[in-house]
Amino acid sequence: MKNIAIFAVAAIFLVGLLGIFYFMPVESIWIAGGMLAAIVLYHFISRLILGKQTRPASPSQWQNLSSLLVIFLVIFVLFVIVLRDAVSSVLIHVLLVSLIFTMMINFLTVPLAIFHKLRQKEEDSQPSTYTPRVSIIVPAYNEEKVVARTIETLIEADYPDKEIIIVDDGSKDNTYEVASRYARRGLKIIRRPNGGKFAALNTGIAVSTGEIIVTVDADSLIARASIAQLVRGFEDPEVAGVAGNLKVFNRNKLITKLQALEYVVQIQIVRRAFENFGSLTVASGAFSAFRKTALEEAGWYDPDYLLEDFDITIKLLKSHMILHGNNEAVCYTEAPETLRDVYKQRLSWFRGDFQNFWKHRDTFFNPRFGIMHKLTFPYMLISMTLVPLASLVVIVTSIIMLLNGEWLTLVLAFCLFTILQTLLCVLGILIADDDMKLVVFSPLFIIGYKQFLDFTMLKALIDIILSGGTYLRRERVTRIGDVTTTYSQRPAVASGLLDTAQKASKEAKSHTSVR
Repeated sequence: MKNIAIFAVAAIFLVGLLGIFYFMPVESIWIAGGMLAAIVLYHFISRLILGKQTRPASPSQWQNLSSLLVIFLVIFVLFVIVLRDAVSSVLIHVLLVSLIFTMMINFLTVPLAIFHKLRQKEEDSQPSTYTPRVSIIVPAYNEEKVVARTIETLIEADYPDKEIIIVDDGSKDNTYEVASRYARRGLKIIRRPNGGKFAALNTGIAVSTGEIIVTVDADSLIARASIAQLVRGFEDPEVAGVAGNLKVFNRNKLITKLQALEYVVQIQIVRRAFENFGSLTVASGAFSAFRKTALEEAGWYDPDYLLEDFDITIKLLKSHMILHGNNEAVCYTEAPETLRDVYKQRLSWFRGDFQNFWKHRDTFFNPRFGIMHKLTFPYMLISMTLVPLASLVVIVTSIIMLLNGEWLTLVLAFCLFTILQTLLCVLGILIADDDMKLVVFSPLFIIGYKQFLDFTMLKALIDIILSGGTYLRRERVTRIGDVTTTYSQRPAVASGLLDTAQKASKEAKSHTSVR
C-alpha cells in the first residue's frame, strides 16, 4: 500500500511539473524537451552499454561534451539565441534556464530515487554475516554538553567487533574530562593540541585497528543497528564508503522542523538518485564509514579546509571508488535552534563547498574523473550558483509584476510551485517513513527559508572569491545539550537516549520533540 502511495505521488508530481511550461515561451519548451531527451539518452544508454563506473585508459576530450555543466551552458546559449528578440534581459534568461534545470533534474531524480528505494529494500531483506573490525572515531572540540550522550549510544550500538576512539582536539572546556570517564569501559581517549577537525580525524585513523573507519560527530546519536547497517554495504569489495541517514533530533522549533524537512528531501530524493551511479554529493562526517585502505590511498584528510568530509568524498570519487548510502543506518543530529546559528552553520558549509570546488576544479574539465565530471560536480555547482541567482531574479520580477498589476499570474505561479514542493516533500517523507506533519512547512521552501539559504550561498560564494579560493575560519554554533557529568553512572539515561533514537521516526508522528 505504501509503494502505491509513493508511485501515485511521484506520478502527480511529474505531471504537475509540466505546468512550469505555462510560464515559458513556446521556444523554451522545445529547447527543454530536446535537452532533457539528450541527457536521458546519453546517461542511461551509455550506462547500459558501458556498465558500472569505468575509466577509459586515455579518455578523449570530446567526452567533455557529456558533462551536465556543458549541457547546461548549451541550454543557456540556445535560450539567448532563440529568445533574443522576445526576451531582452539576461537575468530573465537565467531564470528560465534555472527553471528548466530544476525541471529536468526532478524528472531524473524522482524516478531514480524510487528505483533506489525498491532496490535497497530488496538488498536489505538479504541476511548479512559480514562483521569486520570497526573503528569509530569521534573528533571533539568544546563538546562537553553533548559528547557523553554520543558516547553512550556508541557503546550500546549492536555490533560485535568495534573500538571507539574519542579525539579531543585541544578543547577549552571539559570535553576531555567528560570523555575520560569512559576509558575504563575500553574506549581510547586521546588528547592532542588543537589542529582542526581534519587533524583529529587523522589522529584517530593513525591509532585505529579496524578495517572499517566510522566517523561520528560529537553531537550525533545513532540507533543500535546503525553500525551494522553501514558495514553491510562493504560486502561489495568495490565500495569504498557508505554514508548514514541523518535526521534532526530536536524538532521543537520552527527552524529545526524546517531543517528536518530539508534533510528528508535532500537525502531521500537527491542522494538516493545519485547513489544509482555509485556517487554521493557528500559523505557527511556526522555519520559515515570508509575502508581504511581507501582513506590511505586517498591520502587521509587534508589540512586547512572547512569541509573535510566533502573533500574526502571528492578525493575518493576522483579515484573512481564507489560511495553509497544506507538509509537504514539512522543517525540523529542536533540542529541549530536559532536563525543566527543556522546562518553561521550554513555559511561554513557553503564556503567549504565553494572552497572544494576551487581545489578540485580540474574535475570540471577532465573526463577521466567519470561520474564526478559528468554529473555530480556540475549539479552541485549549478545548484549553488545559478539557482540562487535565479531566486534573486524571481524576487525582482515579482515586484515588477505586482507594480504592473500582474498579480494573478504571480498567484498562479506561487500556487503551482507550492503544490509541486509539497508533493516533493510528501514523496520524501513517504520514502523515509518520517513525520508527515512536516509537510505543512513546504511553502517556506518556496518563499522564506529558500531565499534565506540562497542568500547565504551567494554570500559564501562572494567570500570565497574575495579570499582567492580559501577561507579557513569555521563558524561555531551553540550546542543545546546539557553538561552531564554522571552518564557513566546512570545507564538508564543512556538506555533512554538509545530507545529514543530507535523510535524517533515513529514517535515524530505523534509529537515534534524527536548529516
